[in-house]
Amino acid sequence: MGRPKEFDVEEVLSSAMNVFWSQGFKAASLSDLTTSMEISKSSFYETFGSKHDLFLSTIDYYIRTLTAQVSGAAHLDAPAHKIIRALFERAVQRMVDPESRRGCYLNNCAVEVSLHDEEASKRVATGMSIMEEAFLKLVERGKREGAITMAHNSRALARYLVSSLNGILVMGKAQSDEESLYEVVDVTMDALK
Repeated sequence: MGRPKEFDVEEVLSSAMNVFWSQGFKAASLSDLTTSMEISKSSFYETFGSKHDLFLSTIDYYIRTLTAQVSGAAHLDAPAHKIIRALFERAVQRMVDPESRRGCYLNNCAVEVSLHDEEASKRVATGMSIMEEAFLKLVERGKREGAITMAHNSRALARYLVSSLNGILVMGKAQSDEESLYEVVDVTMDALK
């Protein structure tokens, strides 16, 4: 029987995710990861197996924690269009804050590795699907509330919202001009009317 782990797996996953998020999968070294995670190399290999396995686990962790926040917003007791706008405004605020201009972890993973890593690609797609389902619930609720147009298919609008939100997160990495980002939010919200 092995020794019990002397660390919280969720905490070390969060630390590892932040390394990958800041440096990217390829650039993050084992030393960067174990230093941030504050675990030994033997504990690293015993718990996670490989850098790639850890990377996949961090995508799962992101989906469980941060993507779930977007999903949870769909259940808030407020008009749907206000919730959608608040999600977009939160994204803008993240991108104008120099400490949080890393964009979306799923987005970054999709851009860096998804074309060449089928396992990562499937996980990223799962995370994007969760966001799409949350926006779908909000769009359908907004239609019932009379604040979102009936002219467009609800699923198509949900996908549009996912792509617009991710677009803001990508655009904000290159240009953190708050006014420009809010223009995108305004146009996105106008498209729902």
